Amino acid sequence: MKTFFFLAVVFAAGAQAREPENLGALVEEMAVLERVLGEAIRSKIAGLVGSRHDLQALDGQTRVHMERWLQERVRTIRAEYLARQGILVSLQLGGMPSVRSLTNSLITTLARKAGTGWKGKVGSLKPDDFAGLKRLVDELDETRLKHGELTRDHHLVLRRASEGKKPTHVGDRVRQEISALQDRGGELQSDIDDEIDRLRRLLVDPAQDVSTDDMHSALLQAVCDYAVLKSLPDGEHLTLKVNQVKSPRELAQTGSQATYYVLAKPDIVECRQGAIDAEELRHRAYVYRSAAR
Repeated sequence: MKTFFFLAVVFAAGAQAREPENLGALVEEMAVLERVLGEAIRSKIAGLVGSRHDLQALDGQTRVHMERWLQERVRTIRAEYLARQGILVSLQLGGMPSVRSLTNSLITTLARKAGTGWKGKVGSLKPDDFAGLKRLVDELDETRLKHGELTRDHHLVLRRASEGKKPTHVGDRVRQEISALQDRGGELQSDIDDEIDRLRRLLVDPAQDVSTDDMHSALLQAVCDYAVLKSLPDGEHLTLKVNQVKSPRELAQTGSQATYYVLAKPDIVECRQGAIDAEELRHRAYVYRSAAR
């Protein structure tokens, strides 16, 4: 359940205090605003790794990992109402997706699927690029399957040996085969990790393709498309406070900063009606940066 935070300026009027009008309706509008802005950012990030159809082509386990990989980039969205000022929406975005965070399970799944390549803004991998990894993964699968079968055979041999029905040297031979398979499995896993690293190096960092500015543009476009603020007084504003998590290196260079977009309600209405576009809305906004808290 979402939690909203409200700050109402209280004025003394005799023994009574005033409250903002239409507060209940504003709460409902802010809930919608939180949802659509979050989806706008997730959709923008999803474009980095191909279409939803591409994700659905993978098996269930990998798709779960991919969904998590996308959604964690929108860390928090919180809406507040400031009486006589307007709505403040604070967004904290995670770092841009990196090929370093693509799960091993995703890459090995692509290798297992015959003829499957990878296409996305982070780069492209052809089916032939996965040939070496597919060979290693297939051998590891066979090794693990044989290991399981021999382990079951070994348990059967031990049981029969305890009953005097089978020579113990047979159990020794099976145990040696199991040990050899374990060693081979370790070697294969090490080779697989090296091959996955090689494939990652063929990709590029998406930060070069999709900038922070692109993400902010997506937010403003979402405001134009979905921000229905009927209960917000005409003289008040919608303010977007966007804080993007930076790497330690970036923090050391620039510090933590939030970007503010202060949008007048009449301008938002014009954008909703198609009289202006999102770029013009951004041009009319007050935009500034300050230290993030």
